[in-house]
Amino acid sequence: MRKIAIVGFKGGIGKTTTCVSLGAALALRGHRVLLIDTDTQANVAIALGISQYQKSLADVLIRKAKAEECIVPARPNLDMLPSSLALFKAQQRMVLEMAREEIFAELFAGLNGYEYLLMDCAPSVSLLTVNAMAYVDEVFIPVSMELLALAGAQQFLEYLKSINRMLGKGATIRLIIPTFFDPRRQVSPRVLAALEKTFGDRVTLPIRVDTKLSEAPGVGKTIFEYAPRSRGAVDYARLTELVATMPPLEQDKTE
Repeated sequence: MRKIAIVGFKGGIGKTTTCVSLGAALALRGHRVLLIDTDTQANVAIALGISQYQKSLADVLIRKAKAEECIVPARPNLDMLPSSLALFKAQQRMVLEMAREEIFAELFAGLNGYEYLLMDCAPSVSLLTVNAMAYVDEVFIPVSMELLALAGAQQFLEYLKSINRMLGKGATIRLIIPTFFDPRRQVSPRVLAALEKTFGDRVTLPIRVDTKLSEAPGVGKTIFEYAPRSRGAVDYARLTELVATMPPLEQDKTE
């Protein structure tokens, strides 16, 4: 199972959109996919139009339920482990636990039968983010075409290095995904060029700005359901092709 975290230190850069769109596209290709929402805003469930669920990641963290008991079917081949506001208090309790940086490995041990696990992370430095970095093998960072988002990506690179040193292991940044790319704005090609200079061939082709991508979650649909011929659908399908055909991650995961 490929374990991938979608992360970034700035809000509004397209993390949830990327997580849901990539997951949905992989599922449409016949892959078994699990989305895990580690953000208290619970936007993954909203984006998929799912509101009726009794258990969430918070119940898993406080040992009230097993992770596999909280799975919610979302689409064919696509399941979700949702979040909730209760995740905030559950995270506070994690601080008191032994080996608290690697709790996910224990709690998610029963999650089997998936080819891809995509984790949507909150835009903050938190114990949940540390756990995500310790649990996954790969990191994808969406970066909107703003200078502050570029700075956030560079900060996260340093943050990941510090986590890897602390744990003696860690995830690898495999893809930088430019989002909200608008060639009509001078800042877009500037930020894209800066990303390519810093991260090289890890930078993907950009996800173009598209109002359909922001409209789709409002009706609880993926971009492929809402506007399958839109720029957003085309760009995320292209990204999915890249992800699905990437070579296996090397055993040495140092950054």
